[in-house]
Amino acid sequence: MAPGEIHALLGENGAGKSTLMNVLIGLVRPDTGSLCVAGAEVVPGPWSPRAALRSGVAMVHQHSTLVPAMSVPENLCFGAATAPVWFRPARERERVERLAGSFGLDVPVDARVEDLSVGQRQRAEILRALDRGARVLVLDEPTAALTAAETRALFPALARLRDRGVALLFISHKLDEIREIADRVTVLRRGRVEATVSARETSATELGRLMLGHEIPPLARAARVAIEGRPPALALRDLEAPGSREAGRLRGLRLEIFAGEIVGVAGIDGNGQRELEEVLAGVREPVAGEIEVDGRRVRPGVRSLRAAGVAHVSGERERGGLVPGMSVAENLAVKSSYDGGRLFARGLYRRPAARENAIEAIRRFGIDPPDPDRDVATLSGGNAQKVAVARELASGARVLVAVNPTRGLDVGSARFVHEQILALRDAGGAVLLVSTELDEVLALADRVVAMVRGRFFDVARDTDTARLGAILLGETSVGDAA
Repeated sequence: MAPGEIHALLGENGAGKSTLMNVLIGLVRPDTGSLCVAGAEVVPGPWSPRAALRSGVAMVHQHSTLVPAMSVPENLCFGAATAPVWFRPARERERVERLAGSFGLDVPVDARVEDLSVGQRQRAEILRALDRGARVLVLDEPTAALTAAETRALFPALARLRDRGVALLFISHKLDEIREIADRVTVLRRGRVEATVSARETSATELGRLMLGHEIPPLARAARVAIEGRPPALALRDLEAPGSREAGRLRGLRLEIFAGEIVGVAGIDGNGQRELEEVLAGVREPVAGEIEVDGRRVRPGVRSLRAAGVAHVSGERERGGLVPGMSVAENLAVKSSYDGGRLFARGLYRRPAARENAIEAIRRFGIDPPDPDRDVATLSGGNAQKVAVARELASGARVLVAVNPTRGLDVGSARFVHEQILALRDAGGAVLLVSTELDEVLALADRVVAMVRGRFFDVARDTDTARLGAILLGETSVGDAA
């Protein structure tokens, strides 16, 4: 990488991107080879996270590492080697405003981080790295949780950083975005460099072929077949629930999803998606309203919802979807105590049966490596997501609540998850797809509703990504509540 270059790094989940980045920021020491920063060889040698920062290498992680209860100036000072002994709010606020202005990164410095949007938090993360002298900045999936409008706002800021001589390593699975923002692209496959190409002189199809070793055919999507004469597979009746923040409080949600249908919920993080997910997963108690499955009222709760046939793919795989430290077989069995006791007998875990169940799931879903005893935390993101999806679809549920099911996945793994969702719909299942990926919602959903400040609003069938993003940001009318 050269100073003043945006260099994209592309590869399947498990191709080696995370390992390479951990070497670069000092978390992993390589067995052989060398690493040079600003013309000086730093590996082999005493390379560490502290040494990486001193050399001007920093990383903005996909998930925010800022302290939510602190302001942006407080976060910039927290843990910094050059932080003053006494924190002076007015002085630090002025300093951060100057820094933000010099790099064109607009951040509300007075607000607490927990009150910022995802895009604003990301800019604050970049500011913190620049404040600590970063000249090589690694951006891990920087647009994964952004709307189209937020992404459009981020790219000019990255271009300004490039023009100031900062080298940016841009990790993403979004091929069109890579071609738009990057100067060059390096493709990793199975731990090796497959190719380095000019971003603007190649196509998304060619990048996909380099990454996977074959071309990806268009997604086969059959037309929806309406199933008449039956009650909704899932219905929300005037559902209300408290929110982590005021914007996330659920306000009288009404929605019906029928068998053989995917309903997409588009929204910016923090507008009630987490609260809706937790209610439908049975871990947040609504204060009003009802949930119905196949026309029957279901009491909120994990066991009752599971027994009614509602499956749930968590939007936070590491936090709520899988259990690190447990094996693939154990993660596949973790909810089966609700499903008739096939893998549990009188409260005891049936290890041989769970292992056979895992071997079948590994074969059916192509989980790699094919080891039922492997710690799920050691799997790539795509294979870990396959474990989560396999567990839910194997339960025989007719209703699937899928929240950001492909966040952070490469195009091959995302295609697999999309095919599984469509197969469930085509088999007569009902799917509630909650996603911040607007392209994903528009590509898969038969109907779309926008979620804004805890309410649903109908979205016209011909709405495109740009207009949907404007609706979510409040830049255009959202029409009538759903």
